[in-house]
Amino acid sequence: MKQSVQNSGERPVSGLSTWIGKNSDHVLETLGEPERIEPSSYGYDWWVYPISSKQYIQLGIEDSKVVTLYTIGDEVNVSPYKLGQKLEDIYRFTIIESEIVVNDQSGSYQFELNEEDLNTRLLVSLGDIYAQLYLDKFTGELMSIRFLDGSTLIKMHPYEMMYRGELVAETEPTDEEWTRIDTASEKQIYDITNVMRTHFEVDEVDWNEQVANVARGHSEEMYEEEYFSHESPVFGNLSDRLEKDEIPFKTAGENIASQYTDAPEAVHGWLNSEGHRKILLEEEFTDLGVGVYKKYYTQNFIEKFNIEQ
Repeated sequence: MKQSVQNSGERPVSGLSTWIGKNSDHVLETLGEPERIEPSSYGYDWWVYPISSKQYIQLGIEDSKVVTLYTIGDEVNVSPYKLGQKLEDIYRFTIIESEIVVNDQSGSYQFELNEEDLNTRLLVSLGDIYAQLYLDKFTGELMSIRFLDGSTLIKMHPYEMMYRGELVAETEPTDEEWTRIDTASEKQIYDITNVMRTHFEVDEVDWNEQVANVARGHSEEMYEEEYFSHESPVFGNLSDRLEKDEIPFKTAGENIASQYTDAPEAVHGWLNSEGHRKILLEEEFTDLGVGVYKKYYTQNFIEKFNIEQ
């Protein structure tokens, strides 16, 4: 896909960002029915289009309108940027600021980016919308991108935030809603992980429901018992937990995270952490199970025994 480069600050005239503000009918006419419609914890529903290992799109729909969009893959149009683009190239034509002010009918909100944000997830104003640029700090490349309108950015507030006015009230999902949100996050983490593995020329992993149940148990226990560790005080480490559930494996690896905004942010957090990245992109792993519980994330990989050996 050809992509046009514009000056920073202008609303792009081509690419996926132009869908922000469009009616959901436009999405249906262009992409057809989504493979899944999944809830978020921010009031919009994700319409998920895992088109291919090189084109993955999640559109956030609220009141029949696109309010946010996350995409990853080597064949998506994210004008004025291009996935795989080097950070130094982005800095050449983008005005990067550590403080961005968003004005809303409820007040004025100032988002403050720390040093880690400036190297791994930039926030850029593009006219009346915003872009979060998810960077791979090990390669210095743009890995994926999220576009969103101002109201959704305020609602999600994924950065340190100061505000003047009336802070938008957060509505805590019910337990039933959390269950559906968590299940959605598990599927999204699985999809995004495989797109990343394809990008780095590593074989995709298969979904493993038995392993996912082990991961779910660990996430829920971390939440309920208020700890954050690979070692469960009751069930031990990952090998112990897999063996307890009688899951055969040759090798295994685990990534955990907590309090990330959502599934895409959690996966990018792992990609930018050396130890987690190694597990995320390990060539030998064949299966993956993901367990999410109220923003506690567990990703369990295993390598199955080769029955032909």
